[in-house]
Amino acid sequence: MSVADRYSRSRSQFERARRTLAGGVATAFRAAQRPVPICFDHASGSHVFDIDGHDYIDYALGFGPLLLGHHPQAVLDAVEAQLHRGLGYGACHELEAELAEAVCRIVPSAEMCVFSNTGSEAVQVALRIARAVTDRQRVIKFRGHYHGWSDGIHIGVPGHLNNLGTGGQDRDAVQSIVLCDWNDIAALRSALDDRVAAIIMEPIAVNAGCVMPAPGYLEAVRDLASRNGSLLIFDEVITGFRVALGGAQALLGVLPDLTVLGKALGGGFPISAVCGRQSHFEVVESRQVAHVGTFNANPVCAAAALAAVTALERDADQIYPRLGQLIEDLAQAFSEEAGREGLPLTVNRVTGAAHAFVNAQPVETVVQGERCDAEAYRQLAAALLNEGVHVIPRGLLYVSTVHSAEDNSQTRLAIRRAAARVTQARAHSTTGREGKA
Repeated sequence: MSVADRYSRSRSQFERARRTLAGGVATAFRAAQRPVPICFDHASGSHVFDIDGHDYIDYALGFGPLLLGHHPQAVLDAVEAQLHRGLGYGACHELEAELAEAVCRIVPSAEMCVFSNTGSEAVQVALRIARAVTDRQRVIKFRGHYHGWSDGIHIGVPGHLNNLGTGGQDRDAVQSIVLCDWNDIAALRSALDDRVAAIIMEPIAVNAGCVMPAPGYLEAVRDLASRNGSLLIFDEVITGFRVALGGAQALLGVLPDLTVLGKALGGGFPISAVCGRQSHFEVVESRQVAHVGTFNANPVCAAAALAAVTALERDADQIYPRLGQLIEDLAQAFSEEAGREGLPLTVNRVTGAAHAFVNAQPVETVVQGERCDAEAYRQLAAALLNEGVHVIPRGLLYVSTVHSAEDNSQTRLAIRRAAARVTQARAHSTTGREGKA
């Protein structure tokens, strides 16, 4: 079967969508998929199934939220029960307090929290709180770290390390943002002054390539922020509940003033949170900072989130060592099988998440990650689809609690075949260019 035939229904669906949906996709992240954005029909456990009838082992996991897999029964049961009770009340409900208590019990730095719907929203809440608490405006962020798409923070993101992240962005909105390089404590020290309200970071730079903080770096940042009277914000939208039950701060032992949570918090449903020291939330309690939103802590999403974090908390002793082993096995499979076929591949990883690069040497900095062969990895991702493996084309890899040893075995074989196809195609392309020369 030709590639065109294999994805014929996805291709037709994409063309249909393009007539009324800008770009044919609901989020730009999906547009990069080759040979065409795949249209999925259903999912179960660690697998997704497209409308052409193909089965894929899934390492995208909804871009990270599906830590418990595609069909976590506890989450589905909680959602079903709430659906029969009501979709939303425009008023308080018991799950708000229950979920807030769970977050404050699990996240080491959390004494108080507020809820929103997405990570992008929650980041804006955290920045607003920090500015109100400090009565300052400037915010330091790091190149390669991603904190959502809002105009006021969408700068210095992967692919745009020194620039705005998108066309149409309000340039004036980022005038208060100061960019620093990750793991460069001297640069941060130089940038800090009495105008800085907050330092925001991914404590593990997953979006930038799963780049870990250098030894002692987070501790030094924590000390500098405290001395400067600036709030330290950890964006744990990805790392929260994934790299450890209490997130990166629990794994690494450094506590921020505010933490942003999302993705895995909802078990597949849209919900986010900002949590931290109780004193910082006095600006919200006094209504100095207006925290509003029609769907904040929507009862259906709150039910899903409470079920998800309860399951993770109950079985944490088994879940996190297993997630660590699963990602280690997956990283090893990628590097060994691709390398065997002549495609050099290095993989950075932390519990539950990884980032693969087509590169002969380890990737230790954000800038090094930007210089890797992104086109070759996109080709590998497309070839993996043909072999029944679904990955994010830019290199991020996620595992869930329901991925199995059989999944890993099948993935190894798929990587070997896909890498061989990419290597052959690239060799043929090179030969063709040399012939024309």
